[in-house]
Amino acid sequence: MEDKNRIEGDVKISSPIMKKLENFWYHYKIHTIAALFGVVVLTILLVQTCSRVSYDAHILYAGGYEIKHTASGGDLAPYVKMTSALKSVCDDVNDDGAVNVSLLNLFVVNDAEADALIKDNPSLEINSTLVGQDSERLGQNLLYGDYYVCFLSERIFREYDERYEGALFAPLAKYIPEGVECEMVNERGVYLSSLAIYSQPEISKLPPDTVVCLRSLSDFSSSVGKAKNQAAFARGEKIIINIFAYGKDK
Repeated sequence: MEDKNRIEGDVKISSPIMKKLENFWYHYKIHTIAALFGVVVLTILLVQTCSRVSYDAHILYAGGYEIKHTASGGDLAPYVKMTSALKSVCDDVNDDGAVNVSLLNLFVVNDAEADALIKDNPSLEINSTLVGQDSERLGQNLLYGDYYVCFLSERIFREYDERYEGALFAPLAKYIPEGVECEMVNERGVYLSSLAIYSQPEISKLPPDTVVCLRSLSDFSSSVGKAKNQAAFARGEKIIINIFAYGKDK
């Protein structure tokens, strides 16, 4: 017997809602895809913004000591140890309950310094391309940016100080608290090893001829993003004072 309720062929479900969706997709497919793409991009940007670290201090090191970002054996990386040590002279500027230090670590050596390092450590490999890139970044960051507090090898400090005829770095006398003795390279640079902060085990790993200095707030940096640069310079001044005053009341 023929089943009168059985329909042969393709079955098409007729639904007002489905028809509306099909019609909407037909007319607004591109708009919908573009809107979804925008939502995804905005979500990614929001996540990145929320997870971005807000730094209270920016400090630059350039010289022949490599502050590695990795460690073996489960130990903390030298970079983490160094930034932790530097927190002792930095304040929680943004009042978020934590002191976050951005340390720009640049391995910058000339040929003679590279030869000396390899002589002391024959297994050391120095990539001249990377050294060149760090040298370029150093030149850029000594002219503009947030890194006003600098730890430089003596050779680098003297080279840049002479190149800019003393205008690149600020005189330090007014930042040194009364009663603090230190050995100065000149009025704009102080040997890190002559300061009490050098007693910290991690900081004492930096070469003894490392020079502490403060970039000047130049006409260029004060005219481009004036408020931002002035705020960064003021934070740098506070850090420099804390570096010189470290251990004074202990």
